[in-house]
Amino acid sequence: MDKGTPLAERLWALLLTCAAAAFGAVTLMYFVLFWKLSFVDMPGNECGDSTCPRGMGWLMLFTPALGTAAVLLWKFVPEGVRRRSCLVTLVAGVVALAALWPGWRAYEWMRGPQMYVSGWQMADGSGAAKPLGVWALPDSEGGMLVRARVDGLVAFDGEGRRGWRLPAPEGAPLCGLSRATSSAVGLLVHQEGARGCGSRVTAVELKEGRRLWTRDTAGQPVAAVGGTAVLAQADAVLGLDLREGGERWRVPVAAECRVGAVDGAGAGAGERAVYVEECGGGAKARLVAVDARTGDRVWEAALPTASPLSELRVLSAEPLAVRVKESVPLGTDAVLLFDSGGRIRGKVAAAGLEGEPLVTDGLLVSAVKTGKKSGVAAYSLTDGRRAWQTGFGKERVLGVAQAAGPGEVAVITSDYWWTYLTRLGEGDGGRREEATILREMPLGSHFVFRAGPPGAYVFVNLDADDELFPTFEVMPVWGW
Repeated sequence: MDKGTPLAERLWALLLTCAAAAFGAVTLMYFVLFWKLSFVDMPGNECGDSTCPRGMGWLMLFTPALGTAAVLLWKFVPEGVRRRSCLVTLVAGVVALAALWPGWRAYEWMRGPQMYVSGWQMADGSGAAKPLGVWALPDSEGGMLVRARVDGLVAFDGEGRRGWRLPAPEGAPLCGLSRATSSAVGLLVHQEGARGCGSRVTAVELKEGRRLWTRDTAGQPVAAVGGTAVLAQADAVLGLDLREGGERWRVPVAAECRVGAVDGAGAGAGERAVYVEECGGGAKARLVAVDARTGDRVWEAALPTASPLSELRVLSAEPLAVRVKESVPLGTDAVLLFDSGGRIRGKVAAAGLEGEPLVTDGLLVSAVKTGKKSGVAAYSLTDGRRAWQTGFGKERVLGVAQAAGPGEVAVITSDYWWTYLTRLGEGDGGRREEATILREMPLGSHFVFRAGPPGAYVFVNLDADDELFPTFEVMPVWGW
């Protein structure tokens, strides 16, 4: 630049050059990002209005606009500056590099939140080993996930790394497990030959994967309640010491009755075990609550059923919520809610409910379907009234779980192209932010998930063929 050029003109030329360089650098970055979205991320290299990778529309707008601005600004730069000023070129280069950061942050806004698979465990190829379920230990008990298959248990830490393994005994594959654990102890149910499922029960210490005790039984339903293992037998309900296996109490069951489900919750003096007796061939059923420490009966309540039950599950023990479905078409099909005295205080009609519900903070949160539209609804466990419902349109709701943030529910949905994670407020069902795209998810049709390390979620696949990753972790995308 001519040293005789006025200072104002030199500064103006410098400003134009730096602006052109900044716009040009961001244009080049956006062009590369657009190419990646078009040829790497876009399904089938073609898309419509709702199936294009998020952010592509903004890039189609900003890339040519910024490129045009860079060319126009460059045309106004004096010829002498373009050819001879090394200092201006150096300054413009620094500004161009610095402009990439705000340009990238703008792209992250266009793209919206996304997560990707950051760690996983490879499947072992044993397709015959059907998964049965998973236990999630709280952080105070190690924060592990314990995955149960018919051939044994495998533990994973909070980040999905494989821990201990406990094979099932020869000739006694697993066929069931307790709904919950207590003090890092869970109960396993075995099947031995012709004796069927429920012929043996094992208590397992889950921090180290040790068998504590094994007992031959004649019934399947089991529950871990405080320091007691509750087992259903043909003629009685037993309470055993959870860690030692010694019998604490026994409650007889009438000859014409059978126990269809057991569960429980609480601590100290409030430990309650609940079980359902079906009598008269299933025509009559009653819910019985006993003190889990002593077996003393606390209350019993007749269930509003008149035919054998095709489904019976305790979804929550405190507050008490029992899923009941009769075998006849017009029979009871609902989640029944009970108060502390055994009185029915409400119900949630099961029609429209889908998948495994989540019980949290006095609410039953479940996927729901109305016609062809999917959503998530929350119902009060006090009286059964619907607290809120959030629609997801044509997206299919795959699962719900507790979110990483306090007072939030995480919802997994999918459409034809993408899988999403949406966080909803427990109090009102409102969306906390734009849905997060889960990229390249190796997700089966049956799975559970939970919040993992800060900002991450851990998924456990439970498909019958067990060919996908048994567990994997997703984290926010920081790269492109």
